[in-house]
Amino acid sequence: MTIVVPMELKTVASVADILERELEPTIKEWLRRVNLVPELTDIPLSDAERTGHLPKLYHDLISRLRLVKDACPPVSAAAAAHGLVRRAQGYTAAMLVEESRVFQVATFGVLHLHQSELDQTKVLSDVVVIADEVDAQLKETVRSLMATKPMAN
Repeated sequence: MTIVVPMELKTVASVADILERELEPTIKEWLRRVNLVPELTDIPLSDAERTGHLPKLYHDLISRLRLVKDACPPVSAAAAAHGLVRRAQGYTAAMLVEESRVFQVATFGVLHLHQSELDQTKVLSDVVVIADEVDAQLKETVRSLMATKPMAN
C-alpha cells in the first residue's frame, strides 16, 4: 500500500539546507570521484589533506545561496587559502579546474538525489548561483596558486 502525501503537506527544503545537511556524504562522494582521476591522485595526499578545504568551500557556497539575491557576494578566503595549499602540494591550474569540476558534479549529484525535497520553483536559480560561486571560488583558487611565491630573505 502506497501512501500519497499531498504536496502542500510535504516539507520543502532549500538547496542550502540540503547541502548543509548532506555535507559529509557529499564530501565522501567528491573524494570517491577524485580518486578516479589519475591526474589528481598522482600527487599522494591523505584523505584529510585532499578534502580539508571542502567544508569551508561548502560553507561559503551555502552562505552565498542564503544571501539576498542582489547582494554582492564576498570573495572566498577559503578558496584563496586552498590555492596556496595546493601550490605547496604541487598542483597545477588544470588540476584545480578538475577538482572544481568534480565539486560541481558531486554537488549537483546530491541535489539530484534529494530533488523531491526541493522547492522546484527555486532550484534552477540556485543552480545558477552554485555555478557562479564555484567559478568565483575557482578563479580565486587559481589566482592564489599562480601568485608569485614570496621571495626568501
